[in-house]
Amino acid sequence: MNKRIIGFFAGLLVTAALCAQGSRNLKITEVVTANTDGLMDECGRRSAWIEITNTSWTTVDVRSCYLTTDRKALDKTLSVPERTRLMSVVPKGDEHTCLAAQQRIVFFADGQTNLGTLHTNFILVPGEETFLALFDGNGETLIDSLTVPPLADGQSYARLFTDEGKSSHWIVLDEADVTPGFPNRGQDATVDKVAEFKEKDPYGFAMAVIAMSIVFGCLAFLYVFFRTFGWFMDRMAKLARVKAIRKIRESATKVAVIAKDGMESRGVDMETYMAVIGMALHEYENDVHDVESNVLTLHSEEHSDWNAKDNAMRTWHQ
Repeated sequence: MNKRIIGFFAGLLVTAALCAQGSRNLKITEVVTANTDGLMDECGRRSAWIEITNTSWTTVDVRSCYLTTDRKALDKTLSVPERTRLMSVVPKGDEHTCLAAQQRIVFFADGQTNLGTLHTNFILVPGEETFLALFDGNGETLIDSLTVPPLADGQSYARLFTDEGKSSHWIVLDEADVTPGFPNRGQDATVDKVAEFKEKDPYGFAMAVIAMSIVFGCLAFLYVFFRTFGWFMDRMAKLARVKAIRKIRESATKVAVIAKDGMESRGVDMETYMAVIGMALHEYENDVHDVESNVLTLHSEEHSDWNAKDNAMRTWHQ
């Protein structure tokens, strides 16, 4: 039971860590304070809006994050409940808050949260300098913040990423260059490569050709690899069989030679046989014989009847 509880809390901690790491990829990328003739909300109304972008290549959910225009929220001495009362929370339960890779979402700063998830409880005053901050769902971690300068009607304060997203800078865009929900474009703006590719290939033919080329190229590579690998393994198996046959033949040849030598030498090793003959010839030539004691011993055998052959014969009586 204790292991289950520990595993449950460990899973919660890991999930929370992953969510916190993903939310750090959220950035405020464009702000409009005076929307006179631009983007409209789902009710057909125009109001100030804030664009947030998922700068990562993974899915990130904006739900439970906080937006605020109150600088008091930066006070670290505040408790979480005190800080969250100064901010507008992104409600849960809306699929629009789940952002895919490089996707953007627009929140309307009209102070009317009753209109839906994409509306904040504060407003942005046109023509005035405005502080804006984005906090994580824990109500404590600051993700992004900026100070929006006074903007004219229709203008936006846009963030332009440079060095492949490693750094960024802010510029004021005219109404014609405002792009809510799309990559920012304007003075010295870097066009998003995905958007540029989409613009050049609106129907996806080039993407389909590239994807199919990659797939078939990988399949061809795998075919060649496994074909070559199979040939190599078959070659190695054949070489192993040839070596085994050669060893068997060599062993058979040796056995045949040994058998032939054994037949000729009557079972005695030829080298031993030759050594014995050589030793005998050497002793004969050098008159080598056994050392004797020069004593002649005679053995006398006494006969008795118990071992007489006659006693073993059957006697016939007439």
